[in-house]
Amino acid sequence: MKCSQTLAKAREYEVREGALVPAEERPVYHFSPWVGWLNDPNGFTYYNGQYHLFYQYNPYSTYWDSMHWGHAVSDDLVRWTYLPCALAPDEPYDDAGCFSGSAVPLPDGRLLLIYTGCQSENLDPDGKWPQMQCLAVGDGIDFVKYEGNPVLREQDLPPAGDIYEFRDPYIWTCQDGTFRTLAANASLEGSRATQLTMYRSDDGFHWERDKVLFEDVLKIGVMWECPSFFPLDGSQVLMASPMNMEEEEANGSIRFPKGNNVCYMIGSYHDEEGVFRLHRSETGDAAYDPVDCGLDFYAPQVRNMPDGRCIMIGWMQDPQTSNLHDDVGKIFGQYTIPRELSLRDGRLMQKPVRELEAYRKDRVSYRNVAVGADEVVLPGISGRAVDLELSLQAKDCKVFRLRFAKNDQYYSELRWEPARALLTVDRSRSGQSESYIKERTIEIANRTDSDLNHELRLRILLDRWSAEVFVNGGEQVLSMTHFTDLSADGITFRADGSANLTVTQYRIDCGD
Repeated sequence: MKCSQTLAKAREYEVREGALVPAEERPVYHFSPWVGWLNDPNGFTYYNGQYHLFYQYNPYSTYWDSMHWGHAVSDDLVRWTYLPCALAPDEPYDDAGCFSGSAVPLPDGRLLLIYTGCQSENLDPDGKWPQMQCLAVGDGIDFVKYEGNPVLREQDLPPAGDIYEFRDPYIWTCQDGTFRTLAANASLEGSRATQLTMYRSDDGFHWERDKVLFEDVLKIGVMWECPSFFPLDGSQVLMASPMNMEEEEANGSIRFPKGNNVCYMIGSYHDEEGVFRLHRSETGDAAYDPVDCGLDFYAPQVRNMPDGRCIMIGWMQDPQTSNLHDDVGKIFGQYTIPRELSLRDGRLMQKPVRELEAYRKDRVSYRNVAVGADEVVLPGISGRAVDLELSLQAKDCKVFRLRFAKNDQYYSELRWEPARALLTVDRSRSGQSESYIKERTIEIANRTDSDLNHELRLRILLDRWSAEVFVNGGEQVLSMTHFTDLSADGITFRADGSANLTVTQYRIDCGD
C-alpha cells in the first residue's frame, strides 16, 4: 500500500525514535506507546487470531497534539507487538486529527475502522473543530480511508445536534449481520444535554440514523465521551466517560470527583427491538455507578471476545492533568491491564486478565503477620513491578497503612479505616506535581455487617509508575499513576492499633 506523506513520515519516525527508548523507561507489563504520547484506546478487537489494539497517538511529542492511530497486536493481552502507525491526519476531513473510534471485522475478511475526523476549517467561535465520522479498511496492518468519507456528517445528527460535539463511534455487528454504531453528541438546545445516537448499516459503509438510544436527562456531566455498549451476563451495559461532572459525595467518601469520570449503567437490549431499557434505582432514576474509583482512569473500551470473555482496557490518566507532567523522556501514557468483566448482584466486577498469571515469578508469601504501630518490613516483599495479594483482618485497628514505591523521601499509600469502611489512595508524598489530585477516598462496597468491615482483600498491581488496586475480588478498582524515582521500591505495613496480614507477592517478568 502506498502511504500518504503524512503517514509515511509518522511510520519512519516511530521506527527510528522508538528503537531509542530504553526498556527501563517503559512499564514492565502495562501497554505504553512505542514512542510519543498516548491517550484513548481505540479499535480494541480480535481479528485473524490476535488481539488488536489501536490508540490515540502523537508520535512526535510526549504531549497531546496531532492525533494519529498507533497500533499493536498481542496473543495474550499482556505482551504486545507494535505495528506501523495505522492512521494519520492526511485528508481535508481529518487534517486536524484522527480521533477516537472502534473496529470490527467484516465478512470479507478485512478489518473496518471507524473514527472521528476533525477538520481544521469552519471552526466555531470558540475554535472547536467540526467533527465527522469516517472509515478506513484494511488487512490488519495497512488501512485505506474510504472514498465516501465522511460517512456521518452534520445532516446525520438528531435535530439540534452539535457538529462540534459529535464523536467517538462504537461499532458492533448484530446477529443478523447488519452493523450498528453508537456516537456521542451534544444538543444545542437548552443546557446542551448529551445524547448517544445509534446508526445502522447493512454493509458497514453506508449509514443512516436509527434513533437516540440514550439521553442524559440527569445532566451527569456535559458530554458523554467514548461510549461502549455491550452484552454481559444476560444484561446490557452502557459505559461512557462524562466530562465536567459535579462532585458526588456519599458517607464521607467521594462517589464521583469533580471533573471527568467513567460510569456505567445496566439494562436490557435486543437488536430486533433496538430499545435500551435501564434498570432503575429505588428513587426511579437511572442507576449509574463509577467504573474505576481511583485517580487516573478514562475513556475505556470494551469488547466481547470470541472466547466468551468481556474485556475492558482504559487509559490510566486523568485528562484534566495529563498535559502537566514534567519531561519524562520519549514516551508518556499507559493503559490499565486488560480486565475481565462480569456482573454480580447488579454490580460490575473486574479482575486482571488471567493471562497475567503466566508472567508471575519468585513467589514470596507470609501468613498471619501481626501489624501494629511499628512499621513492618517483610523480606522479599518489595519492588516496582509486582503482583500483590493481601488479606487483612483488623478488629482493633483505627487505620491500616500500606506504603509502596517507598524510600526515605517518597512513598504512595493505601489507607484503610475498618470501622468507617473507607479506603483511601494517596500520592501526596510521591513526588507528583502540585497540579495533580493527591488522594481519593471511597466507601468500600457491601460493608453493612460490622464483622465484614474488619476484613479486606486486595490485589495490587504495581508497575513502575502505576498502581491498580482491586478490592474484594474486583467489586471496586482504584487506578493511579505516580512518577516516583525507581530507586524507591520499598513496601511497608503499619497499623494504628493491631491488624493481621497475609500477603503473597509475585514479581512480573515479561522478558523472553
